[in-house]
Amino acid sequence: MSSRFKKALISVTISILLVATMFFGGRLLVAPTGLRERLEASRQCRLCDLSGADLSGADLSDADLVGTVLAGTDLTGASLVQANLTNADTRRAHLEGADLTAATWVNGKTCGPGSIGRCRTAETMALIDARQCAGCNLKAGTLAGLDLSGAMLKGADLTRADLSHTRLSLADLTRANLTRAIAAGADFTDSLLLATDFTEADLTNGDLSSAYLRQALLVHATMRNARMESADCREAVLLGTDLTGAHLRGADLGKTNLKMADLSGANLTDANLSGANLVGAAVDDAILTDAYLAGAVWFNGKRCGRLSIGACRQ
Repeated sequence: MSSRFKKALISVTISILLVATMFFGGRLLVAPTGLRERLEASRQCRLCDLSGADLSGADLSDADLVGTVLAGTDLTGASLVQANLTNADTRRAHLEGADLTAATWVNGKTCGPGSIGRCRTAETMALIDARQCAGCNLKAGTLAGLDLSGAMLKGADLTRADLSHTRLSLADLTRANLTRAIAAGADFTDSLLLATDFTEADLTNGDLSSAYLRQALLVHATMRNARMESADCREAVLLGTDLTGAHLRGADLGKTNLKMADLSGANLTDANLSGANLVGAAVDDAILTDAYLAGAVWFNGKRCGRLSIGACRQ
């Protein structure tokens, strides 16, 4: 084998390995070196993984970012004018000062004038201006910090929406979809959350006091230190939910599914847990003072007797 042939073979092999390395599971993994420059030059990064990247101030106008992972990406002050963000993952992305004018948002809607720091679609503006958006497509909506108290959002799609520290007290979110929404620190006090889907949502430090959560889906939701005093959670599904340190004093958890839930350090004083399923749940250091546990299935799979108040008596 000639020396020239060997060099050519090595070159081809390296090229193949580089291509194989860049593509993983159908998604392009962009190397960090010169990332900003390459993106500004090509304006092409469909299905890329840009999570956590620093793109603050970057000019990404007209960029193709369809399906791109932008989770935690710093886009502060970036220009995304007329960029295509359809189906992108923008959870926890930093968009402060970013210009999204005329961009196509995650849900396929066009960002209107004044879309600085958040995408102002027609639906978003209707919600902000009139607090009326029943059945609206607000997927991945940038609604953090807004006062939406009393808003009508019945049946709305808020999948992956950013609701961090948003005020939604007295709002109607009946059967709304908040799957994987970021609602840390959000205020849902006295809200109507009948059959609302919070699957894998982040409600850390959220306030759901006196909220109506009957039949709500909170599967694998994160609710650490959430306030749920006097909340009506009857028949809700909290399978695998993280309720570490949650405040559930006086909450009605009758017939709830709490299998594999983490209730470590939770305050369940005066809570109603009759008929609840706690198989596999963690109850370490949970406060159960005067909690009603009659008919509940305890973490060990055994049913609590009818005199189970403050402790499961099997």
